[in-house]
Amino acid sequence: MLWSKRAVVVTAAAVAVAFVQPLAAAPPIELPALLRIASKLTGLKPRGKVHVVVESTAGIKKQILKLIDRDYPRDQQAYDQTIYQSLGLLTPKQTLRPYLVPAVTSGVLGIYDPVSRRLYVRRGANERRVLLRELVHALQDQAFDLRRLSSLRRGSRDAAFAASAIVEGHAVLTTNVLGGHTLAFVQPARSLAENNCHICLFLQLEQEFPYTIGLRFASTLYSLGGRPAVFTALRTFPTTTEQVFHIDRYLTREPAQVISLPQTVGDFTLARTDTFGELDVRALLAAFQVPRLDHVGEGWGGGRTALYQTADGRSTSVVALSWDSVLDAAQWEEAVTTLVNEAFEPDIPGFPPTQPCGADTCWNVAGHMIAFARRGTHTALVFGPTIPAAQVVAESIVGSA
Repeated sequence: MLWSKRAVVVTAAAVAVAFVQPLAAAPPIELPALLRIASKLTGLKPRGKVHVVVESTAGIKKQILKLIDRDYPRDQQAYDQTIYQSLGLLTPKQTLRPYLVPAVTSGVLGIYDPVSRRLYVRRGANERRVLLRELVHALQDQAFDLRRLSSLRRGSRDAAFAASAIVEGHAVLTTNVLGGHTLAFVQPARSLAENNCHICLFLQLEQEFPYTIGLRFASTLYSLGGRPAVFTALRTFPTTTEQVFHIDRYLTREPAQVISLPQTVGDFTLARTDTFGELDVRALLAAFQVPRLDHVGEGWGGGRTALYQTADGRSTSVVALSWDSVLDAAQWEEAVTTLVNEAFEPDIPGFPPTQPCGADTCWNVAGHMIAFARRGTHTALVFGPTIPAAQVVAESIVGSA
């Protein structure tokens, strides 16, 4: 689903909009005229109708949460919460939901559900420029079937962000650049980094990605091949955020490197896994203000997170990454040392002391048992119940790569 708002906050499941035949009182706007403008700007012809429902602010919020929980189910949210807690983005006592809900509902003007093909618009949301952009989404949906985005967030987060980048990037390109409109992005009222809200900054950076880097991606495609090049990307989405950051990777359709995860490691069994892309690496390092994050992130070749569990309830979280070169892997290893310090002991001068172990580096910092292993271009950052447990999982992952 996609929602429009004054601030740029949207999840990777975002999709499209169209305005015809409202089920309730329509917003005071010349919708047929706007649809003609959207069609002229995009070169896409209207093919159908979408019902419009006018909602209160509370009603819009309710619809957003309903669609979020459908496309980004609670079990997926719980998995991400576990990974975020391991990485220090959330404390063990914090949950994701209180940060996710405000991020996706604040300032919402409208939301479209491509599954039901209904548009929910907030009462009083008559901002012409916003509606024009949403009509672009409607035309995208009718031409390229944006319902494909609905299931991507479940287990393929990197592909979901990548796909949303061309959808949103194209919409911003046509309405703000080609259409000559200025729709300024509203900055957050407070500095999230200064308030040590690491998860806030992480979510903000990932949610802004479709609008910022997505715009650059769509603009480059338009410069290279005009509308046909953009339409090709809308028809066959980029599959990784690396392809969006680096246009050459998209043009050659370079896939993510395969990350091999063992099904069992000692008493631990693989319970769940998801992708972890270049965007995730960059946002994670930025959330903790790790230097040279762009330089580190651009060497990304492939990535996955994973959760291993034992029968008695012990768990181990994993961030396994593959890099383009040995140098890139070494730069990530250096960044991890800073990341561990900033995530768990930011107020203590110097880096946290390492612990003896069989992996490349291990830490026992603020109660977190961490192991890092690197073999060639493959790395594993593991958070376990004990250092030996984390070490064994880390070594097994890089050894099976």
